[in-house]
Amino acid sequence: MGTRLSRAPVCFTLAQMRFNPMLAMEPLLAGLQEAFRLAGFPDYVQTEVRTLEVSTASDGMQQLSTTTITRLMYRNKAETAAILLDPGALTFELTDYPDFDEFSATFLKALEIVHQHRPIEYCDRLGIRMLDAVQPDEGISLEQYLVPQALGLGFLAAEGLEHNQTLTEALFEQGPRALLVRAVRVPSGLAVPPDLAPLRLKLRQRFVDFRGETVMLDCDSSNSSRSDYSSEATITELAELKAALSRSFKALVTPYAMEKWA
Repeated sequence: MGTRLSRAPVCFTLAQMRFNPMLAMEPLLAGLQEAFRLAGFPDYVQTEVRTLEVSTASDGMQQLSTTTITRLMYRNKAETAAILLDPGALTFELTDYPDFDEFSATFLKALEIVHQHRPIEYCDRLGIRMLDAVQPDEGISLEQYLVPQALGLGFLAAEGLEHNQTLTEALFEQGPRALLVRAVRVPSGLAVPPDLAPLRLKLRQRFVDFRGETVMLDCDSSNSSRSDYSSEATITELAELKAALSRSFKALVTPYAMEKWA
């Protein structure tokens, strides 16, 4: 899908499906671990994760509560890709994104493994999220890589003040589909979103070693409508969601940047 860039700034990608929850995961553990090992994810970790839930009471007031869930993580040997399985969701994380076809095929294979061990009756939410670390070459400014809207308000810093961080965010919705676009500008290092930190995977070394000013583009495309699960429908919808991310990325970067990354 689209032209693959040889020096693409994408440093982290995830796809997630939320589905009908399973209350008893224990009987499935041995079979799932062996299936994901054979699929190239031999590194297995089981953890207890606290989650925050928002519910609406009978009086219309929103209530917050916490719950603990069991999360299964299957990671590849290189620690660049992982499958996270919660009672009601599967997430595929990757730091060496190849292309959409290969990425979506691995995601679908992981879903099919789960489906074979316990049926996925329906999908509640499907999403794809990509982080692009825009790090200019030496002697080149960020202004040459990004449109002004993605650069934030760092130019407002008065004399003697040091720019620490600028966050720009926009949310777009059309029916059950949503597109959340963020741009975080920092003077040094990588601006990893708080909900993803700390990362469970190894980033490419060129992103870690960079010491200059960086803008992290964080784009999340999702569909929250409930539908019956099928592999064909999943790939079709995921491709539509990825297309929205591609349009956002191309609207935020300059022709100069695309040439540098080609």
